[in-house]
Amino acid sequence: MVSYWRQAGLSYIKYSAICARVVRSALKPQLRTEAIKNAEANVKVNKVKTT
Repeated sequence: MVSYWRQAGLSYIKYSAICARVVRSALKPQLRTEAIKNAEANVKVNKVKTT
Protein backbone atom coordinates (compact mmCIF):
# COMPACT_ATOMS: atom_id res chain seq x y z
CA MET A 1 0.00 0.00 0.00
CA VAL A 2 1.47 3.31 -1.09
CA SER A 3 1.06 6.37 1.13
CA TYR A 4 -1.42 8.96 -0.04
CA TRP A 5 1.18 11.72 -0.11
CA ARG A 6 3.40 9.60 -2.34
CA GLN A 7 0.48 8.85 -4.69
CA ALA A 8 -0.12 12.60 -4.94
CA GLY A 9 3.49 13.08 -6.04
CA LEU A 10 4.64 14.85 -2.87
CA SER A 11 7.75 14.32 -0.83
CA TYR A 12 7.27 13.66 2.86
CA ILE A 13 8.79 17.05 3.72
CA LYS A 14 6.31 18.86 1.47
CA TYR A 15 3.43 16.78 2.83
CA SER A 16 4.35 17.51 6.46
CA ALA A 17 4.73 21.24 5.69
CA ILE A 18 1.23 21.31 4.20
CA CYS A 19 -0.19 19.46 7.23
CA ALA A 20 1.54 21.83 9.64
CA ARG A 21 0.23 24.88 7.76
CA VAL A 22 -3.33 23.52 7.87
CA VAL A 23 -3.12 22.77 11.59
CA ARG A 24 -1.72 26.25 12.35
CA SER A 25 -4.46 27.91 10.32
CA ALA A 26 -7.13 26.00 12.29
CA LEU A 27 -5.94 27.36 15.63
CA LYS A 28 -7.55 30.22 17.51
CA PRO A 29 -5.98 33.61 16.63
CA GLN A 30 -4.06 33.98 19.89
CA LEU A 31 -2.55 30.51 19.58
CA ARG A 32 -2.02 30.84 15.83
CA THR A 33 0.45 33.73 16.14
CA GLU A 34 2.42 31.81 18.75
CA ALA A 35 2.49 28.67 16.58
CA ILE A 36 3.61 30.64 13.52
CA LYS A 37 6.35 32.26 15.57
CA ASN A 38 7.54 28.85 16.80
CA ALA A 39 7.49 27.44 13.26
CA GLU A 40 10.23 29.79 12.09
CA ALA A 41 13.52 27.98 11.69
CA ASN A 42 16.57 29.24 13.50
CA VAL A 43 19.90 27.92 12.35
CA LYS A 44 23.24 28.72 13.88
CA VAL A 45 26.34 27.92 11.86
CA ASN A 46 29.69 27.55 13.61
CA LYS A 47 32.84 27.38 11.54
CA VAL A 48 35.52 25.28 13.14
CA LYS A 49 39.10 26.48 12.88
CA THR A 50 41.52 23.71 12.11
CA THR A 51 45.12 24.23 13.11
